[in-house]
Amino acid sequence: MRVAYFTAGTQGAGHLVRGLAIQRGLNRGGRAGGVARGALDYRMFGPALPFSLAAQPGYVAVPIDQAELRDRTRAPLSVLARALHDYAPELLLVDCYWAPLRHLLPLRGCEAWLLARWLPPRWFGGPPEARWAPGQFQRVLALEPFPIPGETDRLPPIVICNPDEARPPGSLRARLGLSPERKLRVVTHAGVPGEAAQLARASGADTFVFDLHQADALFPLAEWLGDADEISSAAGYNSFWEARWMGTASRTRFTVLERQQPEQAWRLAACANTTMTENGADVLARMIA
Repeated sequence: MRVAYFTAGTQGAGHLVRGLAIQRGLNRGGRAGGVARGALDYRMFGPALPFSLAAQPGYVAVPIDQAELRDRTRAPLSVLARALHDYAPELLLVDCYWAPLRHLLPLRGCEAWLLARWLPPRWFGGPPEARWAPGQFQRVLALEPFPIPGETDRLPPIVICNPDEARPPGSLRARLGLSPERKLRVVTHAGVPGEAAQLARASGADTFVFDLHQADALFPLAEWLGDADEISSAAGYNSFWEARWMGTASRTRFTVLERQQPEQAWRLAACANTTMTENGADVLARMIA
């Protein structure tokens, strides 16, 4: 079975990380009764990204020309259309950005499922030349506790790792050469270049900055953060839900960073008391199986 993941996200690494989280969920087989190892081929399609994580065979960088893809005559001739046609997926997972695919769906012999974190209602209007058509998606999956237009299913948030995959106590301190007595403050960041320095200034002196823009960044960092006494991060989807799922939320100070959509402020206000009982990546893997 061929499963494709498509994202048009370019602001930070969050959309890429979600694709990798799904890949890990599939590799785990959904943890119980899911897809068997080797039973499917998984490939990610999206724009070229300045992260080493994207430099892997499973990520196919394609140009995302919004004007071209919103034109019903030009879109079927695009590089993206050719890449998807050549891969011939049986299932296409679409990460939030549905408009670039408006004139490419349906793909022959392929179901399309939309994966949507919090999004404002206007997101589901779309530009005049590529209006929202929920009938193109066999499933519309809400990845946060928020109603999505056309929603068919609601999943727990998709997270890159599970608590039983956390590094043993002391691993990050050993990696950094720190004694057990020293307070360990960290900044985590996967957003826009320069924002990590902003978070670090607010965190104070003696802070270790882990930025996915760095070529040697630890990934997935969530596996290492059990050692941290204080964590500073933005309230982006991955950072927020990783902290809640991995048990570090009480030690994390979240900062709302400016974005085109006010999802970070919404998440802090609406989800602070939400309890996760399972990783959405594992639930999704079982659905695919």
